[in-house]
Amino acid sequence: PVRMAEGETVDIPQEPTEEELAAGEAADAEAPPGEDGGEEAAAEAVAEEEQPPEPPQLTETEILARMGNCAPEPGESGLKGIFINAKNYLSIDLHDEVEESDDVPFSGMKLKPYTHLKKSEVLEQVKKMGFASDYHPQQKDFEKYPLEDILLIFEPSRAYGEKIVWCTTEDAYNREMERLNARRQAVLDEFDRENRGEAAEEEAMQDEPDENIVVRDVPKECREWKSETAEATHEEVQNFTVQNSRPLLQIMITRTRGQFGKSTKLSDSGENINNCRPQKDHNFAPPKRELEIGIQAVKETRTCSCQTTWFRPINKSTQYTPSDFLQRGADLGYDKVDELSAFLSNVSVGVEEALQTNETVDIFQEEFAHLGEEEAGAITKTHSKLKEHPNFHDVTYTKGKRIEWVEWVPNSSDMVVSSCCENMPFTERLENSGKATVSTVLVWSFADSLSPHAVLESPWEVTVFKFYPSDPTYLIGGLGNGQIAVWKLSPTDLGLTTGKSQSSRPGLEEEKHSTIPTVVHRQISMIDESHRKAVVAIEFMPATLEIERRGRGASEKNPHDAPIKYFLTVAGDGQVMIWDFQAMLDAINDNDFLWRPVVRVQLQRQDSGTEMGLCHILHCHDRFDEKGTKLLTNFYASTEEGELILGDWAARGEEDRKADVVKKMYSSCKTFRPMLSLERSPFFPDILLGVTDWAFYLFKDGLSEHLFMSSYTSTYYTRGVWSPTRPSVIFLGLVSGGIDIWDFSDQSHKASLSDTGASVAITSMMFCYHGEIREGQKLAVGDAQGHLHIQNIPKNLIKPGGREKENMRKFLDREEKRVRYFQERQQELKDLKDQLEKQAQMATDGQEKEKDKTECLDKEDAIAEAAYQKLEAEVKEQLGPG
Repeated sequence: PVRMAEGETVDIPQEPTEEELAAGEAADAEAPPGEDGGEEAAAEAVAEEEQPPEPPQLTETEILARMGNCAPEPGESGLKGIFINAKNYLSIDLHDEVEESDDVPFSGMKLKPYTHLKKSEVLEQVKKMGFASDYHPQQKDFEKYPLEDILLIFEPSRAYGEKIVWCTTEDAYNREMERLNARRQAVLDEFDRENRGEAAEEEAMQDEPDENIVVRDVPKECREWKSETAEATHEEVQNFTVQNSRPLLQIMITRTRGQFGKSTKLSDSGENINNCRPQKDHNFAPPKRELEIGIQAVKETRTCSCQTTWFRPINKSTQYTPSDFLQRGADLGYDKVDELSAFLSNVSVGVEEALQTNETVDIFQEEFAHLGEEEAGAITKTHSKLKEHPNFHDVTYTKGKRIEWVEWVPNSSDMVVSSCCENMPFTERLENSGKATVSTVLVWSFADSLSPHAVLESPWEVTVFKFYPSDPTYLIGGLGNGQIAVWKLSPTDLGLTTGKSQSSRPGLEEEKHSTIPTVVHRQISMIDESHRKAVVAIEFMPATLEIERRGRGASEKNPHDAPIKYFLTVAGDGQVMIWDFQAMLDAINDNDFLWRPVVRVQLQRQDSGTEMGLCHILHCHDRFDEKGTKLLTNFYASTEEGELILGDWAARGEEDRKADVVKKMYSSCKTFRPMLSLERSPFFPDILLGVTDWAFYLFKDGLSEHLFMSSYTSTYYTRGVWSPTRPSVIFLGLVSGGIDIWDFSDQSHKASLSDTGASVAITSMMFCYHGEIREGQKLAVGDAQGHLHIQNIPKNLIKPGGREKENMRKFLDREEKRVRYFQERQQELKDLKDQLEKQAQMATDGQEKEKDKTECLDKEDAIAEAAYQKLEAEVKEQLGPG
């Protein structure tokens, strides 16, 4: 090796010396002639070295490692997941070692992409091990498998239920093997391309000629610094010179003579921290300065502070003498009294007039405004606060959802049922519209507000549900996909009876920690024969009603004590369907029973012919026509544009036109938004309550317009219900979570009381109509966050006032007279307008007739004059001249 100038070393090949050359020639001379075996061996060795090396090959493990994850796409046909115990992975060649190792690609839980089994071996293992075999649960599928070779594929995402998937059909086997072979061939082709690239690089390196590099170690020569100009030289030198940015510091460290040479040990003093506390300095007098400055605009401000406390001096007391305030009046004496008397005499008249002006009576002042509120009224703010029972909420079932519908368990005042729906925007709901999910209907008990008493499972979200009046153990629910489902509940599920005694504390603990019973639906309607949109309302028809199959009519054939047979449903698709519940009960255990509606009516708009989406429906029980015939097929329904319609589902169409189902439409309440509630008054069957976003309306059967309309509210309404015991009280839920209470016996221009029902928007409200409702009422309120609140109604909102029902009837009659007066007045004005237009038209027609008559007379005169002139000319011609 020779050392280079920069400190590097390079190996230089040396030429053979003369002694080495002579030794080599002597060795060649000593070799006997004719013995060329060594030369042949050397030639063979050289030939072997000249042969190209064999290309590298991939092992099976390396091929599988390069293939990576080969899981099939989710939803492929002919594939099924199978559970295989981890201890059996080695026996079926899914990995090479049981314990995970970094040196072994397939070890532990790192499995190979695929492997193969023999059908005969699988069936033999099932025969020997029985249910202990991993293949026993799918023994029948293995027996039906047509091929001998079984393909197992590793699927880590568990799209088919397990992470091991096998092909159950011959088509699936051929498809997956074709895909795996293509993947395997791609890996081999890529490896061949890599080998060809490396071989080409090696050949290129071998073709390059070898170079002999000779390096000498020569010292550097110091030469004169050369640059183009002297200024460039100085600039380069200055760049290499470190300039001081500050003056040099001088530090002197001293130490006592006795400490010289001693060792010192330094350590952190984290515990002994010296604090410097502020102290009050009585001699401290900060200088005071005044600065007057003006600023036109300030964009940013910043507040700064420091740790030092400024004890500024403050005056605590002030001492003065009375003479300081009497200096101005020191010159006043008794000689000024006459001047003061003259001044008072001059201004006395003006002062008296001002005092008389202050005593003027305000004719617009309300004399009884300050007498307090009238205790005889129904509403008093001091005694009308709603008291909330502990609300019901469960993290598993109601978190992040809204309470869509609430019902009280019949014959029970401490059991309530609610349905939950997801709070998803329209875009997410549209994406998940075709996917089946599991929704729940929860049964709550007042004994335990932390967990539901029972859970009803549904394949879709339950948007509305009601108990069957004739048998409360049946629950009918409308689903989000338009179907109708029926659940059969036991008395234990409804909390009517308990299986264990709850008198002792251990029993309560056992009940609290016991599993929650789950109930699945017993019957569900055909999806092809159901609604196309979510069911929004269910209405039971009278027990006496019987529907005629062919005539699409109805008659009262059944007795009054018979079970209810039919119920109505509506949805956003504009269809009104009537279902036979008794037929479903007769075949509830028949799995082949197809439940479809008895009557189906499609409502359409007459102007555009589009579907009329419905929100609520009420069947008319006691409605008669002009001849006194009872109308059994009429109903009231609300639309998605805020309208109220009166329909007849038994209307018949003529040959040239369709059936006119919509008989009357109340368009005065149209808000282009769905009507939120439609309730019939429990005291006045002909009065209906309709709630929209901005106001609520009262309708009466027989009027073409609404009877009463409330004032617009700044907070949107969400629900509305009648009081079950007060004829003049209405409860309205708000989007802010509040509850407005309207009492028409108190005032009708605004709410009499506003209270809080929930902290977020109210989504459902339902009164409990069971038990002693005149002694205590409960209002179930559901909100948009999944909480179910139970509000206890105060006494003054339960007990009706004296003659309240009669006064409410008078109020409704007065409003009816007002509406009829305006209708009659509008009709009179319309008739008067038509009469005036008719008279004006007649006058115009008379003038035109006279004009035509005059023109005809003038024309006749002209014709007669022309005939006379002609006759005169003929006579003169006959008489001749003279």
